[in-house]
Amino acid sequence: MSGATLRLPGMTDVVLPATGVPLPPVPLRMGGAHFREDADFVAAAIRDVALLQRHAGLTRESRLLDWGCGAGRLAVGVHQALGHVRDYHGVDVQPELLEWARENLTDEHTRFTLVDQRNERYNPEGEAAFAIPADRGSVDVLYAYSVFSHMLEPDVRGYAGSIAEVLTPQGRAVMTAFVENDVPDWEENPSDYRKLPWKGRLHCVRFDRRFFEDLLWDAGLAVDEFVYGRETDGQSLYSLRPRAGL
Repeated sequence: MSGATLRLPGMTDVVLPATGVPLPPVPLRMGGAHFREDADFVAAAIRDVALLQRHAGLTRESRLLDWGCGAGRLAVGVHQALGHVRDYHGVDVQPELLEWARENLTDEHTRFTLVDQRNERYNPEGEAAFAIPADRGSVDVLYAYSVFSHMLEPDVRGYAGSIAEVLTPQGRAVMTAFVENDVPDWEENPSDYRKLPWKGRLHCVRFDRRFFEDLLWDAGLAVDEFVYGRETDGQSLYSLRPRAGL
């Protein structure tokens, strides 16, 4: 990729692409080896935008909430593919990642919020709460990539209800999760699953598909689309809408 090089003390040099959008240092890129190379990181970011256009109707006029934004991969993709959306709001519980994104990617259309909410893998000392920092009915598109894959059943239930509340009536939520047919309702770090070495709390939480979709339905979300096993490490993709009649 062309562009200048940004040097951050103690971290790998970061290439600035032709648009002038900085890329997070490699240690801050969630997803491990998948996104270590700059070209792969940017390609994935642009792909994420295309995915939201296809499955959620994302446009430059959308109010987009990136829940679990990390260091802002989707924000980079929005800058690269669209220039901007009406409002990009990135939310995360990891201070180092969020602060990098806030300091390097914020502009008049792009903002970031750090929340101190509990997740046993990423923020074990946080508050036990399920709030999403958005007004009721204010979000056109919500993105939660590899977020529910690190949550147990009570958290999925709680946060799914919050997602249903913040979406507009025509809004869509695009999310990924590990789901399979005819497995236990939920299981943390299932052995031999996809032949990957799941390590540490909540590295992989797998759900029975029917059980998982019942959780979503009870929380106020209906499934619009389901794409099995094509996302990172074999996660499946959902496009969800607020359930009518609530």
